[in-house]
Amino acid sequence: MMILTTQRIVAFLVLVLFSSTALAHKLAPSLLMIQETAPNQFDLHWKTPRTLPTPERIELYLPNHCADLSERQPIPDPVGIVFEWRVDCGGQGLVGSLVRVSGLAGNQSAAVVKIDLLDGRAYRQLLNGSQPEFLVPQRVERGAVIRDYTQLGTEHILSGIDHLFFVWALILMLTRRKLLIAITAFTLGHSVTLALAALELVRVPQELTEFFIALSIFVLAAEMAKSKMKQDTSDNPVGLIHKHVFWVCVAFGLLHGLGFAGALRDIGLPQEEVLVALLMFNVGVEIGQLLFLGIVIAIGSGMAVIARSRFSVIAPERWLWLPIYLIGSGSAYWCIERSLGVLNFLSFFTSRI
Repeated sequence: MMILTTQRIVAFLVLVLFSSTALAHKLAPSLLMIQETAPNQFDLHWKTPRTLPTPERIELYLPNHCADLSERQPIPDPVGIVFEWRVDCGGQGLVGSLVRVSGLAGNQSAAVVKIDLLDGRAYRQLLNGSQPEFLVPQRVERGAVIRDYTQLGTEHILSGIDHLFFVWALILMLTRRKLLIAITAFTLGHSVTLALAALELVRVPQELTEFFIALSIFVLAAEMAKSKMKQDTSDNPVGLIHKHVFWVCVAFGLLHGLGFAGALRDIGLPQEEVLVALLMFNVGVEIGQLLFLGIVIAIGSGMAVIARSRFSVIAPERWLWLPIYLIGSGSAYWCIERSLGVLNFLSFFTSRI
């Protein structure tokens, strides 16, 4: 009876995980790219998700003084609805004007705005339900870059279930001393590749990166299971992570940093404050990791108290198997799902040879 209860709980958690993963794909951010090609004339690229959770549409609103110079041409895209056209914003241009996107709050979505002007000024802004409009400033302010990119880094790590699962697995596997070493090594690793990839000094296909991130989590889940079985027979768990915790976590950090860079590349970096934006995005990622770390430790402490009490419906030794099943099942699902993306990439690559 106890085993059946455990299986039901695991099945429910996995179902919730997969459902939220599917929704995350549907709610990919919209993208607005505005490129000034002549004084106060702009080429626009506007992409919205093909599937939305509500009937409310995501609409773009430009300043009233901007008039279309060409028809909005639809561009084929497998996952989104894309239009390209040209506008003339008269003598006023875009600086000092509002760019607004409606429908973000209702669809719980976001929109990335990229504006590049002829004089070299570049603006990057993430719009969402609480901030659906962007007032184009005279210049990029350092304070705004620090605030916005710290928030973007924090939001990215907290919305990335795969990265959080990786951190969760480390918390469950390691002692406090080794966990500190692991988190430090993971931070060093992802900081290096995040900087190199975001500055386009290193470029790895995103399909391969996402697949190997999922594979790294599956490997960690297997190590967790192996460690748990060893603990059932002895007090000396043996495994790759326990033997070489620093270097293994550096390697995994290098891999996950490429995933962080993919998100940062979609947002873009303000040319006037590239290094500040890059640094603060990385700081935001660390803040998100620490917040998650604190939440997991707090919840884990509460569950440990419940497991030892007479009110527990699951034996204490079975509690650790729940996250092992969840992380293992989730990472296996992602491996299968993302392998399709790798096959599509390889098919496209070989067709070009």
